[in-house]
Amino acid sequence: MSATPLQATGPVRLHVFAPGGHEALVAASANLPTVTVTSHVSPGAALEAAQAERGGVLVLENAGTFDLVELLIRVSETASSLPGIVIGENIPILAVKRLMSLQRWDMLPPPIAPASLIEALELVCKQDSSGADSASGKCWTVTSSVGGAGATLVAVELAYQLSQRETRGKVCLIDLDFFDGACASYLNCPANLNQSALTQSADRIDEALLQAFITHHKNGIDLLAAPRSHRLWNAIKPESILKMLEVACSLYDHVIVDLPRWPSPWMASVVTGADENIVMSELTVPALHAARSRAEDLEDASEGIVQPRIVLNRMSKKLFGGTVTVAQAEEAIGRPVFATIVSEWEAALAAVNFGQAVSEAKPGNRLTKDISRLIDLLEAGNDPMVQSPPRKKKA
Repeated sequence: MSATPLQATGPVRLHVFAPGGHEALVAASANLPTVTVTSHVSPGAALEAAQAERGGVLVLENAGTFDLVELLIRVSETASSLPGIVIGENIPILAVKRLMSLQRWDMLPPPIAPASLIEALELVCKQDSSGADSASGKCWTVTSSVGGAGATLVAVELAYQLSQRETRGKVCLIDLDFFDGACASYLNCPANLNQSALTQSADRIDEALLQAFITHHKNGIDLLAAPRSHRLWNAIKPESILKMLEVACSLYDHVIVDLPRWPSPWMASVVTGADENIVMSELTVPALHAARSRAEDLEDASEGIVQPRIVLNRMSKKLFGGTVTVAQAEEAIGRPVFATIVSEWEAALAAVNFGQAVSEAKPGNRLTKDISRLIDLLEAGNDPMVQSPPRKKKA
């Protein structure tokens, strides 16, 4: 009999220091598809890894090999909102008192049964009551396989259409491309995010700080973008990026992230914590090869948790000629195409020139209809909308 699925939102990675209980944890989580177990050589290393990853849960075994009370004090001072579990019996009374002060921690006695693990994870992964309703915002990342594949335009259009739907949800567009970010330029509005705030302690990032940096666009999108600069890039802390996204997801119904193509220390954690990851590609052989590499990079960085969605942009209106077909594209990238977006150059150009989403500049065009269908598919969590025709067998 399979275990009851974990109801916590998004993927969960257990960062474990349990010399005697690691194998039991792996066995207990075997039937939980959204849970991954990563072992660490010390409790400090497990804590740092859990802090640096959205969806990270710290799991410690009370084996007497380290000072549990001291570590829990460190957690309460540096990462009080971090979820965690202590495994073991005869836990010191001072440690129990510390655990009671941490709202998102639980104790789990051995032996570890799947049902007990699920119950503990449900408890610690649940947000507190004051943020329970707002903490369920969905996070989608959009990244390009090559320069000019249309990731920023699609990210802006996704954010705008989501903000204009019947539910009138709150949407935040976040540009994490600190080198070449263009979201502010596309919307013709200021980029107010100060990169220096991301070089400091993650504990300083809260709702008030985000509101100070957010640009409210007249079309209903809230933009969080920094001026282009590489001066502080090496000093930006992954945990600060994740805290910023965590706070944004607690404030907004949807968070759309324009993700850069270049490697970064925080990319793995961002894509692992996101609900969907879109890789944009053009229908050219070099772009398709790059899309395959980009998708594999995201899969490798997340240790197989992430399943990138390949979206082909600028689909040609031609029926004949030297264009690459969707079936050929799927063969080149080695995976199904999730969706396609038609080429509407005039509509896209008008949107950029007027600082608007494409739906505002040219309502009702085919590009916006394709992106609307993409949103429906992502919301439903379905299989790819593009179905390649079956190939004929050679005689």
